[in-house]
Amino acid sequence: MIQANIPTHVITGFLGAGKTTFIQALLQSKPADETWAVLVNEFGEIGIDAELLPSTDGVVIREVPGGCLCCAAGVPLQVAVTQLVAKAKPQRLLIEPTGLGHPQQILRLLSSPQFAHILSLRSSCCVIDPRKLADAKYLQHDTFLQQLHSSELLLLSKSDLWRDQIDLPALLAKLPESVQRQPQFQWSRNDGIPEALMAAMATPRAVVSRPSMMTATSGLLQAPTSDEVAPPDDVYDAQGIIFKQQSSEGYYSYGWRFDATWVFEFDALFTWLAAVTSERLKAVMITNEGIAAINRLGDEQTVSELDDAMESRIEFISQTALDATALQQALSQCRWQEDYR
Repeated sequence: MIQANIPTHVITGFLGAGKTTFIQALLQSKPADETWAVLVNEFGEIGIDAELLPSTDGVVIREVPGGCLCCAAGVPLQVAVTQLVAKAKPQRLLIEPTGLGHPQQILRLLSSPQFAHILSLRSSCCVIDPRKLADAKYLQHDTFLQQLHSSELLLLSKSDLWRDQIDLPALLAKLPESVQRQPQFQWSRNDGIPEALMAAMATPRAVVSRPSMMTATSGLLQAPTSDEVAPPDDVYDAQGIIFKQQSSEGYYSYGWRFDATWVFEFDALFTWLAAVTSERLKAVMITNEGIAAINRLGDEQTVSELDDAMESRIEFISQTALDATALQQALSQCRWQEDYR
């Protein structure tokens, strides 16, 4: 039996804002006797964020890589939510749309009649790194503005990196006036989640009915079954590699999956990565020195060690087209060879 009125939180934010890190912290606060479900949507086709979230009892993660959940009139979102809720029967649902997604359409669909008796939509939270407000291109980007206007709460992330180093009021003054009036919370991965933020997130979201939207999508509100939408399984090529790429919203993504026979030489890999320019880099790489989780935005990079991984995955997101063939050749040259062992 599907749980009714599941508290549901949509956590938005532009590329690299810190959404996944925040969700990691939320999951750490989960009561031991509850099951929480997480739906992760990534811009790239490979899917890495789910690998970075804790795989523990009471946490069920569903990943939908390859663009925005709201595309195709919301069918991917309808299917993903329906299947995840039916499988996990969670007491709470967290949804992380891609940083290049359109949250207004996602929120409209989640508040549609199809989910009215299943989901209890709570205040949505937009995660932003306030340092980015100094760059005019963010405040001119339609998706970023949508994320701001569709949220009731602002989470100013990575505060350990900018606290006492920026003029925060001056940067926040660049936001639209309506957004400036939203409740704001400062947070970093080293902090606990403020009780006031948890209380604010628990507030039910005020839903505005949009009949025209419901009419336009009414024929799609019955979610297809898993058999109707199940994509074909990805297949490694003869080298044990899967490559995927796409472009949208002025960004390009290039991603690779390497089967478990691939082990990378740690120093060679990181030396090469330092020379590759991209807006965003995410990876989970099996190396001769352990499993490395890599998260890079611009010049800021974090590396942590994971206990387990089934395969290596890496993805670059760039605002300029990259030479995918050259990237794959360079990655292959970082493979740990027998003579290293």
